[in-house]
Order: sequence, then C-alpha cells, then structure tokens
Amino acid sequence: MRLMLVVYAVIIALGITAMLTGWHYLANIAGFISAIGFMIVFFKDRPESESDHEKKMRRYWYIVFITGLFFSLIFGSFWNDEMGNME
Repeated sequence: MRLMLVVYAVIIALGITAMLTGWHYLANIAGFISAIGFMIVFFKDRPESESDHEKKMRRYWYIVFITGLFFSLIFGSFWNDEMGNME
C-alpha cells in the first residue's frame, strides 16, 4: 500500500507541477510511468483463485495509473502547442 501511495503522490506531483508551470514534459513523464505500470498490472499472470484483497488492490492500481494517463492527456498532449507544428 505504501508503494501505491508513493507512486500516486509522484504522479499527482508531476501532473500538478505541469499544470502550474506549463512544462508539458512533466505530465508526459507521469503518463509514461502510468502506461508502463498499467501494462505490468494488466498483463501480470494472476492465479486461478484470487483473494478479494488482491482484486481490490489491483483495482486501486488501475485507478492510480488512469489518473496518470489523464494528467498526461490533459496537461501533456492537449497543452503542447508544439505537437503537430501548431503555433
């Protein structure tokens, strides 16, 4: 649980810093962390019988990583005026 809170705090800090400074690279880093973590959790081999606690923790990890992807899309891609040579 501590690792999840640390990852969530890092993603939130990167997203909020990107929002306040306008430096979209930070939000893209949060999105990269989230995408890699999402793939690790999603494609991990799970045992046939999974406890309710493990299911709940996996759901919490999904929420953490979806938050990072949201920050990456909103504050990284949409605010990036250099993307697609837009100015």
